[in-house]
Amino acid sequence: MDFFNHQDQARKQTRRLILLFVLAVVALVAAINLLVALIIWYGQGQTINSVELAARAGQPGLSFFDSLSTERILIISALVMLVIGLASLYRWLNLRGGGHVVAESLGGHRLPPNSSDFYERRLLNVVEEMAIAAGMPVPPVYVLDDDSINAFAAGYQASDAVVGVTRGCMTKLSRDQLQGVIAHEFSHIANGDMRLNIRLMALLFGILFIALSGRFIIEATSQRRLLSSSDKRNNSAPFWAIGLALLVLGYIGVFFGNLIKAAVSRQREFLADASAVQYTRNPESIGEALKVIGHGSGSDISSPEREETAHLFFGSAMHFRLPLFATHPPLEQRIRRIEPTWDGRYLAPQARTDAEQANPELVDHSSSASRLAGVMGVAAAVAATSGRPDAASHAINTINSPADHQSGSPAMSLSDQARDPHQAQALIYALLLAPPERFVHDQQLNLILQQAGRETYQQALRLIPAIQALAPEQRLPLVELAIPALKQLSENQYRTFHTLLIGLMKADGQIDLFEWCLFRLLSQYLAGHFNKVTPVKARYSKPEAVADDIAVLLSFLAAKGHDDSESAAQAFQMSLADGAFGSLGIQFQPPGNSLKPLNQSLTRLTELYPHIKGRLIKSMVACGRADGILRPAERDLIHTIAAILETPVPAGVLAQC
Repeated sequence: MDFFNHQDQARKQTRRLILLFVLAVVALVAAINLLVALIIWYGQGQTINSVELAARAGQPGLSFFDSLSTERILIISALVMLVIGLASLYRWLNLRGGGHVVAESLGGHRLPPNSSDFYERRLLNVVEEMAIAAGMPVPPVYVLDDDSINAFAAGYQASDAVVGVTRGCMTKLSRDQLQGVIAHEFSHIANGDMRLNIRLMALLFGILFIALSGRFIIEATSQRRLLSSSDKRNNSAPFWAIGLALLVLGYIGVFFGNLIKAAVSRQREFLADASAVQYTRNPESIGEALKVIGHGSGSDISSPEREETAHLFFGSAMHFRLPLFATHPPLEQRIRRIEPTWDGRYLAPQARTDAEQANPELVDHSSSASRLAGVMGVAAAVAATSGRPDAASHAINTINSPADHQSGSPAMSLSDQARDPHQAQALIYALLLAPPERFVHDQQLNLILQQAGRETYQQALRLIPAIQALAPEQRLPLVELAIPALKQLSENQYRTFHTLLIGLMKADGQIDLFEWCLFRLLSQYLAGHFNKVTPVKARYSKPEAVADDIAVLLSFLAAKGHDDSESAAQAFQMSLADGAFGSLGIQFQPPGNSLKPLNQSLTRLTELYPHIKGRLIKSMVACGRADGILRPAERDLIHTIAAILETPVPAGVLAQC
């Protein structure tokens, strides 16, 4: 399957459809201008009395076009656009609170990262694995209590994304099929569909507000007529007519807006299907999931919000009688795009007994096999990115090793620690501790004791041996694994956690590269959850505007990945060629010890347009691959910077050296 070709086709088609959406708004504004002109023309005609008619005898009559002045058109257009804009902004601000706002409005409840339920544990493991394959942190997972098979991704950007599934999706699909569905949702995150979906929802609400305004005018006018029925001078017919006209025009706008939204959604579904195959490298996974839906399980959602959010889902959330309003392509068409030789037969849902036989390690969650399954995603990432054949087994043995040698309960693995909100804090603190032989080590432990309490202090102490046994390439994936658990902290707990992080990093008077990566990743994915963060707007469509910042970034990466200035300069030049930045005329700049220039440059680089960010990622990967050895520091830097740029890097890209 040529999924790259499908991606290009879908993106081009989406641009055309969004243009149609803008034209629909323009048409609505024009129609309201004509409506107002008609009312003015009619009103002027009604006010002309018989004397005026006699005086005008022999003169041309009042023309409809006389009521269409340029000044009036501009004022009306500005007012209508202002109303649509403010209503859209209101809805957009509501949705910008993060993916959890959408998930909760649909009736979803969040799964605890350390759940021991068979189906919930399997789902969480799959989400972890797909997050690593997509080069993203593990998002929170929500479940809707619907027996159908469906899923969605919501959020404004990758840092506030959530993944939701129906209970039927969680229990009726095999592990491979579930993996295909989750990969599909991660592709929506990576392709920027979540931001597009929220914008479409906000714009449609702005158009709908015109209709709602018309309904309000009709209801207010009707109530006024009832209260003033004895007043013969009361003439509310014009207001009633205006309200009716706005109601009709508004719903006509919504009608065409929904048509265009559905067309946009259908194209993005094809793109997400293609990208899911790219992540899983297994067309059968997503194809079989679609076949189970077609067997009779369906994908309908019971939530009252389903109509507004139908385009967010993996499958059609509701039946559409007219195909033009369908937010998803027909199942048969989606399946044949993935499997051209499909024989037309659907698949029955998987029974629980079959699921348990296929995943025996999850049946007894207390077993060591269960802990092993929980870290397979992390181990896979390490193996993929390190280029070492023994990396997977080393990761499993280390990350899954018992971290608690003193408690009477069964020992917990590092991955288990990362999934518990309170223990995840101790894990992050332990990752920041200096080696025991350094004096600052005791200072850091005292900070943990004073600010986090004795229990967290003791947990961090018990984690030290397991943390010291970690290979450098295993540390950052473990941090990302802890993000869903850390998002469950209260605001006060997060403030304490954030303050203590800064204290631990500054304890020795300097911030090393791993500390910087850890802090920037956690800030990227937690700050938006606990604070109101304004999404970054794209400002720079050409790399020339930020050429100096590109030079700072690539120079820093080249210097950290090479032992001498000459080889670093060669890697810098290779990176320019791979990202097509050779024409910028920038040169290698040996970085100093301060991270401030890098932070300042990244602030501006986040404002690049997506296609320039993609070229920058290519340049960074080329810089790391220049000498054929991708060092842990290089991989951590590329991964962290890509997260800051909201441009995920699939693990497979970093595995090619």
